[in-house]
Amino acid sequence: MTFSQTEGDFQHLTVPMEPAFTYISQYERDTGLFSSSLTGADLIKVGLDFSSCAAETEAGQVVMSQYNKLVQEVQSSQYQKMDAVERGEAILKLIYRDVLKKYVKLESSIDVMFQKGQYNCVSSTILYVALAKEAGFETVIYKTKDHCFCAVRIDDRLIEVETTNPYGFDPGTKKALPAKKNGRSSWAVIPQKSYQNKIIVSDRVLASLVGGNISTLAMKNNDYRLAVPLSIARYELTYKEETTGAQQVKEEFDIVATNYVSHLQRIGRSQAALEWMEKAINKWEVGSIWQDCIDVVVHNSVVQYLNQAHVQEAQEIYEAWEQRLSEKAREEVALNVFIGSMDAETTNLEPAEALAFLQTMEEHPVASTIKGAAKLKENREYVWQRQIKALVDQQKYLEAAAVARQGVLSLGTSATLSSLEKQCLNNHAIIVHNSYAALFNQKKYQEALEVVQQGLMEVPGNRTLQSDLKKVQQAMKQ
Repeated sequence: MTFSQTEGDFQHLTVPMEPAFTYISQYERDTGLFSSSLTGADLIKVGLDFSSCAAETEAGQVVMSQYNKLVQEVQSSQYQKMDAVERGEAILKLIYRDVLKKYVKLESSIDVMFQKGQYNCVSSTILYVALAKEAGFETVIYKTKDHCFCAVRIDDRLIEVETTNPYGFDPGTKKALPAKKNGRSSWAVIPQKSYQNKIIVSDRVLASLVGGNISTLAMKNNDYRLAVPLSIARYELTYKEETTGAQQVKEEFDIVATNYVSHLQRIGRSQAALEWMEKAINKWEVGSIWQDCIDVVVHNSVVQYLNQAHVQEAQEIYEAWEQRLSEKAREEVALNVFIGSMDAETTNLEPAEALAFLQTMEEHPVASTIKGAAKLKENREYVWQRQIKALVDQQKYLEAAAVARQGVLSLGTSATLSSLEKQCLNNHAIIVHNSYAALFNQKKYQEALEVVQQGLMEVPGNRTLQSDLKKVQQAMKQ
């Protein structure tokens, strides 16, 4: 995918920065005030909105009709005659009798729960809490990293309810099962679990978990047109709360939104990623998740443009985002732009012009950093190598060695150029030796002597030539 593609080519991927829906609770409608608590009906309606099945739709109306029948039962005189514990357990039995049929871990949709009986901990907890509220109970909702459940308050006692099991009322107590055909009784005991890091969350946070689960699944399929608006809706539903649960919703929104930005960048839509990210951080509070995203996306976008030799665009991105980058990322991106600028300018220049340009780069702020200075030296070293290679290709080894020596002096030190100088001198010495050997074998000792003496002037101390000198001198004495 190249940067020449137009924005229109990707319109189907554009995600609006708006919530999937905005919910106003009954309390807000009546008073204009915010409350974390919702009525039972509100819980179901918000859950339906997150399930993309608004209560106003035909399918949503069917669900609300089914729900209202359950409400009538839990508010009936038959239920009111029960003591509170019996009534709390009866609500759980009721939802398993009329609604819940099959546990499906990844199925959180409220409409699917009512239509097919498929449920998980989120949808079943929402249904139980909603009906418990309708029956007059005070409820408490618990959330862990990957589970949720609830409790009802009865006589100053909190009785937990594991809604994913029909015998989950007050876990740890023995429940009678239907009598077997032989008349024998049997019992079930649902173990009471001690969840680590569980937190109490509000009705709003509970309802938002439907959207959280659905957006997570959508995100795995890169369906950000579903995931992002749902996540924004979750945030807007809960952002007025100052609770740990609401903060977790915000962090989960940050994860979905930043994953969308990273997705855009990965598929080559760097400009769209940067534009969406800029709007997002101007609209919402930026935390550590966003900072990590800014650092990575800006860095990768700059690298993408540099790899395609779009140095100016890369420079503009860096300048636009410089103040928003972390210190570490700022240094790294600046270094990449610095290197890209050097590479782009020197690629098509003759060595002398390239070296002159690189000399001016010493005034660049990045050149004063350790990494910048090292990269500048590396580039200058490379240009010197280009000159040396051109001479080596012509077998002008002595000239190449001289250029290598000049490069070492220019750079101050260079193990690479010093090594090349030695190689070139050795190669020159080999040529001298071959010329000497041809004359020596023809017994043209005087000419051979002159060749080897000239060679030693050019490559002092060369052992091969020193040996050649001794050999020809001995031959001349005989």
